[in-house]
Amino acid sequence: MAQRTIARNIAAARQRLASESGTVVKDWGGRLPVALVYPNSYYLGMSNLGLQTIYGLLNRRPEIVCERAFYDPPHKSERGDHPSLGPVTIESQRPLADFPVVAYTLTYEIDYYHVVRSLEAAQIEPLSINRDDGDPLIVAGGAAVITNPLPLADCFDAFVIGEAEPILDQLIDTVNEYAYSPRADQLEALSTIPGVFVPALGAGSGVERQWVRDISTTEAMSLVLTDETEFNQMTLIEAARGCGRGCRFCIAGYVFRPPRYRPLESLLNQVSSGLEHSNRVGLLGAAVADHPQLAELAVEADRLGGRVSVSSLRVDNLAPELLEVLSRGGTRTVTLAPEAGSERMRQRINKAVSEEHIIEAADKVGAAAMNRLKLYFMIGLPDEEDEDVEAMARLGLAVKQRLDAHGHGTELVMSVGPLVPKPATAYQELVQSDAGLVKHRQQILQSAFRKTGIRLRGDSPTWARIDDICSRSDQRLAHAILEMEAPSAREWMRAAAEWNLDGPLPWGSGPGPWSAVETGITARFFERELSKHRREKATIACPPPEIGCNMCGVCGGNEIPSYSPNLSAANEGIVPLEAVAGV
Repeated sequence: MAQRTIARNIAAARQRLASESGTVVKDWGGRLPVALVYPNSYYLGMSNLGLQTIYGLLNRRPEIVCERAFYDPPHKSERGDHPSLGPVTIESQRPLADFPVVAYTLTYEIDYYHVVRSLEAAQIEPLSINRDDGDPLIVAGGAAVITNPLPLADCFDAFVIGEAEPILDQLIDTVNEYAYSPRADQLEALSTIPGVFVPALGAGSGVERQWVRDISTTEAMSLVLTDETEFNQMTLIEAARGCGRGCRFCIAGYVFRPPRYRPLESLLNQVSSGLEHSNRVGLLGAAVADHPQLAELAVEADRLGGRVSVSSLRVDNLAPELLEVLSRGGTRTVTLAPEAGSERMRQRINKAVSEEHIIEAADKVGAAAMNRLKLYFMIGLPDEEDEDVEAMARLGLAVKQRLDAHGHGTELVMSVGPLVPKPATAYQELVQSDAGLVKHRQQILQSAFRKTGIRLRGDSPTWARIDDICSRSDQRLAHAILEMEAPSAREWMRAAAEWNLDGPLPWGSGPGPWSAVETGITARFFERELSKHRREKATIACPPPEIGCNMCGVCGGNEIPSYSPNLSAANEGIVPLEAVAGV
């Protein structure tokens, strides 16, 4: 059975390889092989720009051969033999155990289950204490572990905390030098690199998050194109990194500070390069809408022949020429994220958005004859009341009325998910809202939208609870996963209970386990932000990086080369939108 499964995996990898363009295939002779693993499906992994960027950066080094592997998860009720057993790389169809270095990129905490199972399937001991000198070095990086690497600390030999570019060359040199040395020597050498956390040696006073000071010195864009991805044959280009809006629930708004914008000239060069392989171009970034030359960039990319989409927009970016470019590029759905239903709650979470802004944005979307408008909200926010959810329902009905007035049939989708308090945010030490209360508030919306034509989508409170456990737990999580029989919600909660991770706060008591990481933001800043939440007080957006400030502690007043919008525009309270191409 296992041999048939491996054969299926090899056949699937070869089929995917044949359908790709831009793949880097190298001979292993004289090179250090590195397996880059995304612990979820090929479809999701190949939609991830971080994976693509690291793949390109590693393969630029002539002494490295980097190959990709994925873990297609089984059905939630399934355990045992399934097609994901024995993952092999796309490029050479070799098993992970053949590589001296296996590097995971972790975007979502819920994928931690897949990390443990993929190591087991590869016949690699999932706990680092059980591996010896002949086993691969297992490392990880990515957005999920920047804030709290502790949940899988017993699985990994090392974590890269923060953005890879500042230390990647030193990391490669060190790994290459010590690849075949005793494990103790490998770990000692890795621990000397800034931003590398080696669990076996401890975090000392805290591992400092790494980030790129001058974003103009780097590039981040798709290298491999394929049909089997959310962004079908689209070249993704990172136009901006970080966000300074300061929404109090948002990891991206804290741990990717400060906001940085790539120069227009270099972005257009990347667009031109991407157009050699595909006419579809996606401009990405947590705050890409704040790029001071976004409209010019999109219009020029369109003039060059690109079908352009943009990952996020603001109300003041919905200029006619920009909407026209997006429409020609195939954008069919525009997503607006008010996050909270009432003005009171938007003030508490520092979402500087008024109801008037939201209605005006809906008016522009309806006038542009888009197929669909999505509104993203959260429920279960700290200090939320039923009245706030009722205000959300009224807002949805008002938006629907405004869309219908244009007569283009623009559909309204309300996507409402429970808040998951994340480490390194203002809500990091708060108890998640009770699942029963969340269900009650979901029912308020269901009743309000019945027979209105509004489509209501909502995430499960139970899975939001599991997300919370994965995000804010400590080393016990890996052991709990090892004892699970299947990736079902029932099994998650059973295992969490056995390992005492299901209490109001997943880590129990005392300092959060994420204290092993120094993001650069001071504890005092988070205390002030939580106090402002309770007083319904706003915090202004980050000033332009060339100005710098001492408010949160990340920049420390130092000048950071960048391309930024003016300060007044950055603090006007603008609604971010997200345009999703081709949906």
